[in-house]
Amino acid sequence: RQRGPKSAAPPPKVAKKPSKPQAKVSDVTKRHSIVALIDRSEKNGKMSAALWKLVHARLVDALFADMEEDPAVPMPTFDGAGWLNGVKILKCNDDPTLRWLTRTVCQLVAMWEGAKLKVVDRQLIPSKPKAKVLFPIKIQGDRALKLLLRQNANVPTTDWRILHIGSPLPNEGGQCVILQINKEAEDLLYPKFGKMAWGMGSVYLRLKKRHPEDKDARTRTRIPCR
Repeated sequence: RQRGPKSAAPPPKVAKKPSKPQAKVSDVTKRHSIVALIDRSEKNGKMSAALWKLVHARLVDALFADMEEDPAVPMPTFDGAGWLNGVKILKCNDDPTLRWLTRTVCQLVAMWEGAKLKVVDRQLIPSKPKAKVLFPIKIQGDRALKLLLRQNANVPTTDWRILHIGSPLPNEGGQCVILQINKEAEDLLYPKFGKMAWGMGSVYLRLKKRHPEDKDARTRTRIPCR
């Protein structure tokens, strides 16, 4: 009895790569609904708490006006507010609220002399640069910063402050500090590799790279900071 040719086995199934989960529309909306209310007449877009109270009152007046003009119209709603680097942050619950806020802020006039209010994405908030510095010895809080400022009178440092003080490094390795500096100082120090006088010698501020081709050439080596 002759047997027929064996049928070819079906090719093995290729496992499909799991598709990356797509961001929900609601998540995208939430990301884009967090905005900043800046005063463009100020260098960093800042607004004092007292001035925000004036703006807040005018915005609530606008809500009252819309409510009374058309009782059936959906009202803009917000989910709290906060501050970031001295800039007012607002959380809009939906796109219509964001459009209302943007339009209403543009209509606010004569809030105070020179005021230029604008709603922008929070990613566009003007931020102050940061820098890491490794002091060669264990430091005592603000005293290390004060000495740094006094020994470098040619650098604009009036608004510098300490953001974080790391733990002392083992084996007399010094201590790392993260500073908030300013753009003027960063511009001045970047060509100098962040070098500043301190104590009986110098320290180097690790500044943010300005171009990929720099390859940390002007930002020194990585500074540990715990």
